[in-house]
Amino acid sequence: MRKLLLLPILILTITMGLMAQTLVSTDPQGKNVVLEEFTGIHCQYCPDGHRIAQGIADANPGRVVLINIHQGSYAVPSGSEPDYRTPFGDALAAQTGLTGYPSGTVNRHVFPGLGMTTNGTAMGRSNWGTASNQILAQTSPVNVGIETSYEPSTRLLTVNVELYYTANSSLSTNNINVALLQDSVLGPQTNGGAGNNYVHMHMLRYLVTGQWGDPVANTTQGSLVTRTYTYTIPAAYNSIPCIVEHCQVAAYVTESHQEVLSGDVVNAIGGSNRYIGKVNTTSDFKLGHNGITSDFSCQATGSLVSGSLYKFSLEPINPVSGWNKSFTIDGTQYTDTAIVALNQNEAKDFSVSIIPGSTAAVGTYRLSMASVTYPAAPPKILDLTVISGITDLVVNGSGGPETTQYQGVYLDGLTQAGCTTSSAMSATMMVKAFNNDAMTEVNNIYFNVAWTFPAFKDDEATALKSLMDAGHNVLVAGQDVGWDVMSGASGSNGDAITQDLYTNYLSARWIDDGSSANNQITAVVSDTIFGTAGNSTVTDVYAGNMYPDQIDTISPAVPIFLYKGLNTKRAALRVEKNGYKSVYFGVGFEMLSTVTVRNKIIQLVYEWFNGDHTGIEFDKAVAAIMGQNYPNPGNTYTILPLNNIRKDMTMLFVDMQGRKISTMAVHPGDTQLKVNTNGWTPGNYSYILMDGNTLISAKQLAVIH
Repeated sequence: MRKLLLLPILILTITMGLMAQTLVSTDPQGKNVVLEEFTGIHCQYCPDGHRIAQGIADANPGRVVLINIHQGSYAVPSGSEPDYRTPFGDALAAQTGLTGYPSGTVNRHVFPGLGMTTNGTAMGRSNWGTASNQILAQTSPVNVGIETSYEPSTRLLTVNVELYYTANSSLSTNNINVALLQDSVLGPQTNGGAGNNYVHMHMLRYLVTGQWGDPVANTTQGSLVTRTYTYTIPAAYNSIPCIVEHCQVAAYVTESHQEVLSGDVVNAIGGSNRYIGKVNTTSDFKLGHNGITSDFSCQATGSLVSGSLYKFSLEPINPVSGWNKSFTIDGTQYTDTAIVALNQNEAKDFSVSIIPGSTAAVGTYRLSMASVTYPAAPPKILDLTVISGITDLVVNGSGGPETTQYQGVYLDGLTQAGCTTSSAMSATMMVKAFNNDAMTEVNNIYFNVAWTFPAFKDDEATALKSLMDAGHNVLVAGQDVGWDVMSGASGSNGDAITQDLYTNYLSARWIDDGSSANNQITAVVSDTIFGTAGNSTVTDVYAGNMYPDQIDTISPAVPIFLYKGLNTKRAALRVEKNGYKSVYFGVGFEMLSTVTVRNKIIQLVYEWFNGDHTGIEFDKAVAAIMGQNYPNPGNTYTILPLNNIRKDMTMLFVDMQGRKISTMAVHPGDTQLKVNTNGWTPGNYSYILMDGNTLISAKQLAVIH
């Protein structure tokens, strides 16, 4: 069969020098991610890997190829379980250096500090997002085109692959790899939560071009290569039906057996990634206002023959009540769709108009340009965003999909705080907004890192610092933020830019990576802002990965939460300086299991940020009303100095776990309280002056016997 394919392939390669490309662009394009995930039905953490990989693909539509390779001991079936392994998996895994499952390679590239082994391409799932972001930022030397056709009566699959080299490959020989993948395979999966009906996606069924692909000798700039592959798809692999309607074909180019340059994936039946042109704009993010039109200047260029028809559509990604949109081409205004003829390679100017209504929101609208002649070809997409009326913004870190997964924790807290002008966006979008001067009316930012890497990209840290310099307030929360920025450990991402944010803006000092022992946060009851927030259990929501950072303050920051009430283990801090306020938690709010407490914390952050608590001056005023006890430590008694008491209040005594020990009445004119500490267990306690349910002042005392 292989010999039969060689002759037509050879003829096509030779004659293409006389022909033009039909599928790909000759302009340099960005690299696409090819994420090969090594997985198995008995791997308990693999469903988390599947979720993370899918999140990367969802965040980068049209730019990510996912290939799930069932391989290794966790993939070995037991009894009547299905066998999803292939003849190719072991050899693929053998060159990665993997040491556990799930593992994944991103474009089979070695990412220093991220691999499971030195010079290995395999990485743990927490590093896939970081590696993918690096690949997506690079330009590919080769553009990859794919078209498929399928004859159901014979189950014959035909795959046309077209390559155009916009730059020289670093090797004289490359390889075209064509993989058959299948979605929606129902079967068992440990920790999948669906019994024997877990939905397996992107499953590798067969490598049409063999273990290491089909060699390509023309790899210099300007080379155009086409290959046609045919493959009769069997009815089943290892007795597991192959439903072609659920299949895709991935094609990717490698240098030797490693280093995937780029690739793409299309449907097995009538799939195509044919290049049809491009749409662009000078600015894709604007600050809007109620009833005022925000206009975007855009340009469309078609790559098909002159006179080809294109369908333009404008739809909201997140519909906002009362907002309106339209676009204008050749003097005609459209609200939804238009059919427009374009000449080949001629740029046509048009405009998109977004009119915000009274609802505060971040509204994103998608302008798409699709080919009428080639409906299977992927449309060209332009996302345009307007922010209007938003004062409090949840920003999801770009290190992984977990941030978006848990954004609701912060939005729910803001809703409970009474905020009606909040929204959420990605950190990438925040940078766009900042670069387009669209953040000026956002007062407060809630930066949700969750457990992702890097905690901050350099452009995100730069934007945050500039916003804080301009008086915007910032909350940062997430586990391993300090480790990632400050530790310098293998796999961490800190540099001068992010470390400056951490130490000089958040006023934080990283102490330790933390562990599952840091499983409770307790409010520092002496803090005038957060002292009444209470305690919450810190839970493991990351499948055995629990690293609540232990941190310390850099003056003038003050601690506001401790782990298990231990002053030597600080969990969160706040600082007010240089015209801004910031709060930093070494643990993500999604890990705080007591919903009322985490909502209370967000409410207090919101109120402090918005001036409902007056910060430094308030701290100074309340500090004068109650002094430090003496003797300290006390033995049988201690005395609490008081000043300027003008109404009846209550002194509350609690231990370091927040449990009430006793109370004493405080009356107008009192200058001191003598406290009998006989019978108190030796240790540290807090004494808290309360006016009803309002904390007025709090300090700590010690008792010895």
